Amino acid sequence: MSTKVKSGDSINIPEGCKAVIEDGKVIFQPEFKDSDYVPKRGDIVVCTYHVPYTSYGETVTAICTGHRDKYDRYDCFVIYEHGGIIKRNKGIPVVKEHDPHQSKIRLATDEEKEILFDKMKEQRLYWDAKNYNVFLERWRAENNGTYYFVNANFKVEKTYDTCCCIDDYLFDIGNYFRDEYDAKSIAMRLVESTNKLKSILLQYHDKLGK
Repeated sequence: MSTKVKSGDSINIPEGCKAVIEDGKVIFQPEFKDSDYVPKRGDIVVCTYHVPYTSYGETVTAICTGHRDKYDRYDCFVIYEHGGIIKRNKGIPVVKEHDPHQSKIRLATDEEKEILFDKMKEQRLYWDAKNYNVFLERWRAENNGTYYFVNANFKVEKTYDTCCCIDDYLFDIGNYFRDEYDAKSIAMRLVESTNKLKSILLQYHDKLGK
């Protein structure tokens, strides 16, 4: 709904809201003044706070999990420290009446969300708004690009991704690597696991034989 106004007109801001100007429009957003506010799972918020006993202040944009830990922090899937980097599985201080952090939390604007999503994309992190979760996009070679995998004899092979069913299968089960070093590291771990399994099986049959 749009309301026609002219120069000099004024509109009362609804109680509990604040006016934000975006793209030439005035948008009324909730303003959280109540210390009882608890971010829900999927809330994208901007939190400003001070580090206790210092003059250092911090502003972050975060995606909340909807949980509160024992240290009085709201758990977050990701946190973007403005001007810094994305951090995963961190927390922001809880807003309360006598707060040494002087925490303030509000919902992020669309522009702030876009900045967060762009920073996440740089680290191949994506927000799944449907399932309220953050996922890491795995690397896959471009068409006819090369990748490495571990074969049935625990040897590393290099091949080309032609988007065939075998390539899809190896990618789906995680036997798909950009670097030969990573593939060899996994191959060694698989050999160690197989040797342990072989030892357990032989011990079992020795026991049966007795």
